[in-house]
Amino acid sequence: MTTNDPSETQSVRQATYLQLKDLILSGRVRPAERLAESALAKRFGVSRTPLREALMKLEREGLVVGERNVGYTVADLDVGAVCDLLRVREALDICAAELACARATDEDLAEISGIVDEMAALRSSSGMTASDQARNLELGLYIHKVIARATRNEALLRVSEQIYQQLQLALWLEVLWIDLADSDLAEHRAIADALKARNPEAAATAARDHVQSSLRNMMKLEELMKHRRPPTGA
Repeated sequence: MTTNDPSETQSVRQATYLQLKDLILSGRVRPAERLAESALAKRFGVSRTPLREALMKLEREGLVVGERNVGYTVADLDVGAVCDLLRVREALDICAAELACARATDEDLAEISGIVDEMAALRSSSGMTASDQARNLELGLYIHKVIARATRNEALLRVSEQIYQQLQLALWLEVLWIDLADSDLAEHRAIADALKARNPEAAATAARDHVQSSLRNMMKLEELMKHRRPPTGA
């Protein structure tokens, strides 16, 4: 597929990216499965260029892994490794919450409250769409970045971003496969309220509770993955 229209080219790129992302997040391609570029290009009716751009973007998001002379494979979700990362994240998030209570500006706190308000607004309709869910995850990740940034601690911000990058696939599947009801909203609101009150003890507790909830969800996710993966040799 070729086009000289920049807007149409961008549309093809975005559509390819979204289709491939949906294949991964829906479980229709399995963790660690090799992604054959020629077969995918034919499946989506596109050339290799938008497909490779989609693969590179998904690699940055942590959903696929690229290896020289091998190509791309779906990132493998090792629940044990994810839980190890979550325990590191717990320590980082607690530290960030405590520091932010002392160092966050009023503008930081207003931005954090605004993020929670937007997350709440997504739930105001009769049901969340796929785009709503995607936006909810983006906001859920972004609020932690804002909190880390509010600490004015560059080392903490840098390490936190590395951890969250490695958790991308698990966090996507947690949002899309686990019925969170409104628990994630309530957890983020508790963190925001504690920060606004500049109460480090309450902020630390809220941050810990939020990560502990994700740890419990990983156990549920592991069971769901067992059922979604076809048996070996199928």
